[in-house]
Amino acid sequence: MKLLQHSWSDMLVLDHMHQRMHNNLPDETTLPNGQKFDLLSLGLLGVPALSEHFMEISGKLTDLKFDLSDYICIKFLLLLNPDVRGLMNRKHVQEGHEQVQQALHDYCLTSYPQIQDKFNKLLLILPEIHVLASRGEEHLYMKHCSGGAPTQTLLMEMLHAKRK
Repeated sequence: MKLLQHSWSDMLVLDHMHQRMHNNLPDETTLPNGQKFDLLSLGLLGVPALSEHFMEISGKLTDLKFDLSDYICIKFLLLLNPDVRGLMNRKHVQEGHEQVQQALHDYCLTSYPQIQDKFNKLLLILPEIHVLASRGEEHLYMKHCSGGAPTQTLLMEMLHAKRK
């Protein structure tokens, strides 16, 4: 649970990028009642000012031919963070992280030998995703504190759990 509480926002941003790149997720959609819903803002945790940075990262991923296997490995790397405070089985998490990292490394070398240093470039994107997610979390927290966000939701529960 601690791993999920620590990585939920990073994984949400990554999921949104993947969906936009591979499933043609639009910037906005119209609900059956006619209301427009800003999907890009949702992917940025309510901070549309981050859209340029979001697009830059998406562009880097496109240049790296970011595919489903990359996505799955990156998602596990975000989740399996051995530096999360309070872990009871840090060694087990570290081993899982290293195994996924090795699998991604091997996959990059065998499937994309033409992309120079793809593995390391993917790893360098992780902190960039984290910056987007952290800024989105801050925005949500401030909105929550000012009464502008619902209090009894899973999103707020995850936000508060991470801040403890």
